[in-house]
Amino acid sequence: MEIYVQERERSVAPISKRKKWYLGASGAFTSFILLYILVALHYRNVFFPAAAVNGIDVSRLTPLQAQELLNADAAGYILTIVGDDGKSDQISGSGIGLYVKDDNTLQNIVDNQNIFTWAFQGFQKKEYFLDIEYDEEKLFSAVESLSCMDKENWISPENAYITYEKGTGYQIVPEVAGNEILTDSFLEAVQAAVERLDSTISLREAGIYKSPEILADDAVLAEHFAVLQPYSDMSVIYQFGDQTEILDSDTLADWISLDESGNLLIDEEKAGEFVKGLAKKYNTAYAPKKLKTSYGETITIKGGFYGWRIDRKAEVEALLEVIRAGKSVTREPVYQLRAAVHDKIDYGDTYVEINLTAQHLFFYKDGKLLIETDFVSGNASNGNDTPPGSFAITYTERDATLRGEDYTTPVSYWMPFNGNIGMHDSKWRSKYGGDIYQTNGSHGCINLPPAAAKVIFENIKKGDPVLCYRTEEPAQDPSAAPEDQGNAPAVPETPSSDTPASDAQPSQPDNGAPTDIPVAPGDSLPVNGTPADTPVAPESNLPVNDTPAETAPATQ
Repeated sequence: MEIYVQERERSVAPISKRKKWYLGASGAFTSFILLYILVALHYRNVFFPAAAVNGIDVSRLTPLQAQELLNADAAGYILTIVGDDGKSDQISGSGIGLYVKDDNTLQNIVDNQNIFTWAFQGFQKKEYFLDIEYDEEKLFSAVESLSCMDKENWISPENAYITYEKGTGYQIVPEVAGNEILTDSFLEAVQAAVERLDSTISLREAGIYKSPEILADDAVLAEHFAVLQPYSDMSVIYQFGDQTEILDSDTLADWISLDESGNLLIDEEKAGEFVKGLAKKYNTAYAPKKLKTSYGETITIKGGFYGWRIDRKAEVEALLEVIRAGKSVTREPVYQLRAAVHDKIDYGDTYVEINLTAQHLFFYKDGKLLIETDFVSGNASNGNDTPPGSFAITYTERDATLRGEDYTTPVSYWMPFNGNIGMHDSKWRSKYGGDIYQTNGSHGCINLPPAAAKVIFENIKKGDPVLCYRTEEPAQDPSAAPEDQGNAPAVPETPSSDTPASDAQPSQPDNGAPTDIPVAPGDSLPVNGTPADTPVAPESNLPVNDTPAETAPATQ
């Protein structure tokens, strides 16, 4: 019995302790529930934890408190507007009557909260948004009063473009961004920023500035630059003897441009004026020539066509092609007529000097007198005088035939220099020089002793100058050629005694006109020796008496 009782007593004590624990736990839980309910009941009037309206924390605030907080924040709102120059303007919420519009929305949010889930709301952020309202007139006025809206300080945008600068050539000039504001876009951007309660606006980033249409990296602009860039240092160098004329890139830049498709355009009128200037400066054809004669005096020879003459039309076309190629070149212009040298004395030191008054001729080659001789020129009594002037050998022909209306005369050496007037042998004559030409001269040609004609023919070539002149008084035959022109022996005035009878002068017509009228094969001349259409030297295509507008000054 004792044993039983002891065991029973030991079993009762643990049951009593558990009961006390349960009672304690039950009381604590009940207290927690009551506290939770009390807190939940509190959230019937305030926002849950982690609640925000328009980004502002309204946790545990009543709708009215939240409204006051939101309006206070709206009144203190500042929108900063930043320009490219770093300067900024500001618009304040109070200045534009900014407030948060609440049509009982805040109260509805609180009323619809499940208050018994309040403990979980601290981990679940709730974001609510209410419309922002402002006075539009105040906003428009605030925008208009901003310093960035002062149009006097606006810089309009400029497109990138290509320009030419001396010393550097063609360059792409970058665009100018400018600060001209697109007012409608600006107002819209400000309104949007205010409604979002943004703190700043960058005018450039927001696209408020009026932008240039063409930027420096524009692909079309790059293509156009590639066309023009070769002309940055291009030059066309004209060589006139020791003188040069340079058409440089500075001048070319004023001539060239591009069309809308990027094709090169060249001002042909300016190119023509440039070539005209070259012709005016360097043309010597048709200009008077200064000649220090073999008699020692210096005379001026007028008339004739000898000299340089630029073919202006052909040269303009050639120049345009050179420019289109876009590469620097050194060249000479296209000539209609050419002379010996580009110098004050363009006929050089190889020429035929014909003194029509003295009826005496000198032929200098490379500055040395090769031969001199008397001759017979055009018949003065019937108006067939050989005209003075500076000319050039048109061509030379061996065994030519001179034809007229009523004669055919073969010659061994034919050297025309002025249309159908030329030098040739005249084996029918026995005397030369003196005053033979006054009544028994040719129809304009220079009749030479055969031996002299042969020497000249064998040493003269196409283009060599022939200088014909008259003096007031018959010049005296020089005892010797001037020292600087050589001292070659002269050809005898008359043929030797063994000259064949066939070299004697043939009989003349009743009117005294000689039959030795020089004519190019196929041409004919009237009896008086004046051709109906005297041909011009080959390649010149110019009438002998044509005096161009751009005649160069007389040579010295």
